[in-house]
Amino acid sequence: MARNSYNTDNFLNIARGRIPFTSHINKFGYNFAVGSTYQVICDLGTHNYPTSAGVVSVVSASTADDGDPGGTGARTVEIQGLDGDYNPLIETVTMNGTSAVTTTNSFIRLFRMRVVSAGTGLVNAGNITASIGGADTAKILADKGQTLMAVYTVPAGKDAFLIKFQGTLSKNQEANFRLRIKEIDDGTSYNVKGIFGTFANSITYDYPIPLKFKEKTDIEVQGKAGATSEMGALFDLILIDNTK
Repeated sequence: MARNSYNTDNFLNIARGRIPFTSHINKFGYNFAVGSTYQVICDLGTHNYPTSAGVVSVVSASTADDGDPGGTGARTVEIQGLDGDYNPLIETVTMNGTSAVTTTNSFIRLFRMRVVSAGTGLVNAGNITASIGGADTAKILADKGQTLMAVYTVPAGKDAFLIKFQGTLSKNQEANFRLRIKEIDDGTSYNVKGIFGTFANSITYDYPIPLKFKEKTDIEVQGKAGATSEMGALFDLILIDNTK
């Protein structure tokens, strides 16, 4: 798809994989306790960005997430992220309860985990935490089956085009959301690309002219509220090969 032919009529065909060199990612996050200072909208409340690739250590807070086909908790967990060259990387690990298991491959970014198979409980029994180099990087909360992370890093060889943002909060309070990025190959500072204020209501913003983020750009949504609140955020990106 040529970049100047981008329009909403292509959305269905992008989802069906019928537009060459083009794909879509929907990122959504939730933070159950956002206070008066900015926090990343994700399960951890913060997000760590490793400076070098490393194996991922995955562990549960419950012994029921033990990989046992006859058990009740999570058996296998899929990890999605990027390798040391910022290429997409997916690996599935078999859980061992409160004993950590590690990936075979090294990751430099994690932006999604999900329970692939589970026992009779159908989801993970405890919080499942993934870390790289000793720093917690992603978490699946008990009973959720998937991470809730409004965080993404653009893979190598791709340009990302932001087409939609949405933010929500649980209380009748004032709140602010901010979308910010950091370009790995162009400095070490975060740049704010949007700030959205509200009182009690959700915010939705569609970008008629998408914002472009180049490869290896970290993207995250943060929020703060007048009183501790649950806050959610999502954003949609169209990814296009940057050689086309």
